[in-house]
Amino acid sequence: MMMGCSKKSEPLINKDANLSTPVLCMSLNEMMIDKAFIKKLHSLYTFDKNCDLKLNLKYKKDIVCNSSYNANEKSVSQFPKSFLKLELRRGLKVVYSYYIDLYDNVDKEDVEHAFVRLKKDLIQKKKTMH
Repeated sequence: MMMGCSKKSEPLINKDANLSTPVLCMSLNEMMIDKAFIKKLHSLYTFDKNCDLKLNLKYKKDIVCNSSYNANEKSVSQFPKSFLKLELRRGLKVVYSYYIDLYDNVDKEDVEHAFVRLKKDLIQKKKTMH
């Protein structure tokens, strides 16, 4: 989460401890998403419209911090220009989230990077050591 005008460049990941992995299916909520982002996600994964786990993509571009409380920080550090958030939900419950502040506007590569991380966390089987 972005607090005031604080700088963050590492993603914040939250995973419900009760979510069993690997996740076997996901559906995609395509409402209010840039068509290029939808196309990118479909190139990375075969979504199942009937799956009860629904992936939501949220983002905002061209963020401006107007808070006078952060004037010093704005003048000495870079302020994020956009954010990207992936949320995987079962009903209303968020079972996985990925959030990152970005210093350029969100693009297809950012969406791909986020989804690759989600796949690593939820879909790819963990390698076991023998």
